[in-house]
Amino acid sequence: MHVVVSWDIKASGERWTQIDTMMKEALQPYSCVQPLSTFYIVQINETNDQRVIYQSLKALTESFPEKVQFVMTPAMSSGRYNGLLPKNTWPEINEMTG
Repeated sequence: MHVVVSWDIKASGERWTQIDTMMKEALQPYSCVQPLSTFYIVQINETNDQRVIYQSLKALTESFPEKVQFVMTPAMSSGRYNGLLPKNTWPEINEMTG
């Protein structure tokens, strides 16, 4: 199973990097593919993992004085992604998404 998570940070410079790093740390317990700058395909083992990730990201975004928004898909058990990415990215995406 997997979910997709993406965020938008209304900050710049070092502060943007700090917030982005904290957001990525919430995903560290899971295998991820990052095909775009703040777009992550996250492999999860059970649907509860989606809730755990959501709660972690929500708590983080609410703790920042800067405006930080994120979107997360429901847990998906399969799916094929299409787009324009480097060819070496697709095998990892396809393996993660089943």
